[in-house]
Amino acid sequence: MSKGNERLAHFVGIIGTTGCGKTTELKKRLATKKRSRTLIWSPKEALDNYADLYMGSVVTRSVSEVLQIVKAAGSGGFHVVFVPTLNQKKDMAAFDVFCKVALAAGHLTMVCEELHSVTSASNAPDGWRKVNFMGRGYGLDVFGLSQRPASVDKAFMGSLSFLHVGRLPHPPDQKAVAEVLGVDRGEVALLIGFQSIQKDFQTGNITRNL
Repeated sequence: MSKGNERLAHFVGIIGTTGCGKTTELKKRLATKKRSRTLIWSPKEALDNYADLYMGSVVTRSVSEVLQIVKAAGSGGFHVVFVPTLNQKKDMAAFDVFCKVALAAGHLTMVCEELHSVTSASNAPDGWRKVNFMGRGYGLDVFGLSQRPASVDKAFMGSLSFLHVGRLPHPPDQKAVAEVLGVDRGEVALLIGFQSIQKDFQTGNITRNL
């Protein structure tokens, strides 16, 4: 474990409805630096194919298998994609363990797809809350993606270094991200196609790709 927060450890939110370019945005960001240790939570792995990015292992049976791979790697490299069951109760329990494995391993890139399926605005598994509160100190670079930001836990939204927002048809989702971005909800409601609004919370800069 490192002492204090690592300067290059970031929390990035990528938000928007299906088909607005979230996965493309993520893969572009993942390509910005060499990543030797990754843990990816991927409910739609059959479509997103994250394993191909790093020629990683795909685990579908139990998150304990993820732990075994990470333990065997020690301080070395690993690339693991976990595909959950889409049973919410089981997935929330597995996501809790998945997050705790990431913290125990430290110094890695963590990708969490479809966050709204394992968190809510007011609740999240203990492991995920710990990632948000202490992840930077453990050197975690975290990317969280969701189609329904109004259902994503507030701890994550409050921990962001950077937020990318694409098209969102649902007014409560528009309102949720507009408040975080610091823009009018109507501006978010007008996004179409692959348009986006982004905010860098380290500088306060807001950029618009319209």
